[in-house]
Amino acid sequence: MVATQRIVRKEMANTGFVTTTPDTRSEGLPSSVSLLLASGGDRRIWADAATGRNRYGTLTAPAAGEISFSSTTASNISAAGFAAADHALKRLVGSVSISPIPYDDWFDEARGGIRQGLGVAEAEVILAASGTDAEILALSLVAGLSARPITNIFIAPDETGNGIPLAAAGRHFSDLTALGRTVDAGELLEGLSPGRIDVRTVPIRNEAGEQRRPEAIDYDVAALVEQELRRGRDVLVHVLDTSKTGLTGVSRETARQLAGAAPGRVRIVIDACQLRCPLSQLRRDLADGFLVAVTGSKFVAGPPFAGALLIPAAMAEEIAQCSALPAGLAEYTAVQDWSRRLRERDDFKFKSEMNIGLSLRWVAALANLSPYAGVDEESVARINQRFVLAVRTRVKDVRGVQLHPDDEGEYLSSRGIIPLTVFNGQGDLATFDEAQSIQTALRSADGGAVCHLGQAVRIGPRVALRIGASAVDIAGVAARMKEGATLDQAFKPIEDRLDAVFSKWSGVEHHLRRS
Repeated sequence: MVATQRIVRKEMANTGFVTTTPDTRSEGLPSSVSLLLASGGDRRIWADAATGRNRYGTLTAPAAGEISFSSTTASNISAAGFAAADHALKRLVGSVSISPIPYDDWFDEARGGIRQGLGVAEAEVILAASGTDAEILALSLVAGLSARPITNIFIAPDETGNGIPLAAAGRHFSDLTALGRTVDAGELLEGLSPGRIDVRTVPIRNEAGEQRRPEAIDYDVAALVEQELRRGRDVLVHVLDTSKTGLTGVSRETARQLAGAAPGRVRIVIDACQLRCPLSQLRRDLADGFLVAVTGSKFVAGPPFAGALLIPAAMAEEIAQCSALPAGLAEYTAVQDWSRRLRERDDFKFKSEMNIGLSLRWVAALANLSPYAGVDEESVARINQRFVLAVRTRVKDVRGVQLHPDDEGEYLSSRGIIPLTVFNGQGDLATFDEAQSIQTALRSADGGAVCHLGQAVRIGPRVALRIGASAVDIAGVAARMKEGATLDQAFKPIEDRLDAVFSKWSGVEHHLRRS
């Protein structure tokens, strides 16, 4: 056990953030939790020394006075999440009152918590620092399983992660990985040869920002798959469960047909990183043999950079026997990110033992997921509908912002994301920088409470800021209804927070218009 904890302390020291020692670990643990929550991810979650905030403007300590509807991008850690992470770290390194457990058991518990929270007991779980890291992971697994060149078909590159186009091509999407490895951005991962990976993209909107018909998206993807199979290539098809603005792309029915028509040559990965679909859908996806990418840091509102790739049981057996994973994957994944069944192999050379920060962020996210998972799907739908109605009602009173007709649809209520198009002081469509300046102003301490919204996203010629309901919001309303409140009564705390957001937004818009 002493040797085990020595390894853990060494890995903590390797983060560059934490220097906890056996003599001071109990006293310094709360600060170590905050610091570790900002480790094991890339520069986007590094905390600014002056403000304690990362590039998303969020904190790694609870901030009860701040208002957050930013679950489409990133959220502050909740009080329950922080307490869970604090307790988990004590179990890893020990404290005055808690004896440490073996670190491999500790990481097994984190992955087990994901399986339990999502209700996917039969799946294997590989942790990934972000949705983009999960893309690198999924592509590497498929490349290891296939002897042919691969065409990677993904949907709506402008409505997924910024690094996805490079990651989908098997290239480093930054010059620094979540494990602190320095790499050459844009270069192929070691073990992937030029021409091995081709990328094809299918838009989810047209150039005017209008939604494309689902049948047209399915047709385009099916035609691409047929074309690439004829070229002698295997295919990885992405199903976009929820885009940045709440849209979906490639129906599950089409995905099943494509995979069934060419078993082993067409693989499907579900991009459920927003995690806004019913949890029962994830179970159906895994039963269909699909890979599923999720995060605990969007809808679940855990700290940013908590991703995972869920592996269906049948594919897990293939992966366990696979001996051709690209060596460059080791820049992104650590031994303890993998389940014991999948990592017990001697052909792949890991370069890192563990990513403590990643697992702690998942522990924090699971504290939010657990109450939400107990809410029935009918209640989730009702609460989401109430949320969309509340936003619609309030946005009419703010100049310079509107719910654009091209963003209308039933998907608003099913996904709980409302993209609001922004206009500048002259009444023209706002630029990206103008919209982002509003988001930044809302999360300042001037003019009211700190308010977090989802980052700006381009939609054709428009730019929108996004308001999103989170698992914490929905579980809170459901808990109050269980105690006897009506839906309107249970929703009142959220309405109060929305009133504060839109009141501040009006003030910010008025100030920008005058200046």
